Amino acid sequence: MPASTPRPHVMALLFDTDFNRPSGTHTFRHLDGRPFTDEEQALADDATLEELQATGVHVHNPEAGAEAEAASLVLAELLLKYAVQHHKALAALMTDEDLIDYDRLVTTVAAGADGFRPREG
Repeated sequence: MPASTPRPHVMALLFDTDFNRPSGTHTFRHLDGRPFTDEEQALADDATLEELQATGVHVHNPEAGAEAEAASLVLAELLLKYAVQHHKALAALMTDEDLIDYDRLVTTVAAGADGFRPREG
């Protein structure tokens, strides 16, 4: 499907939109604080993804956020597994302050996560 051409009247409205809505409302406001009319709100609600992106609006995608959060937890667990097991190699690369924090955090994590306990020897 070809990209739609941004509509000038929608673009003008979006460029004059304060996208930080007051809590408890679904109505946008103009940059000068005036609330949108019903017609303006309907026009903003009908804006295409291309029009929103063209005005620099970051469109929230809850699925992407949840996927990124899950990936960050898996990544942290993966890195932690190696970090705890290879303490000596990491210690040589760390500042004294980081090493103190590392040792404190490893002790805390290892106490609650059997799978991350450092190997002896």
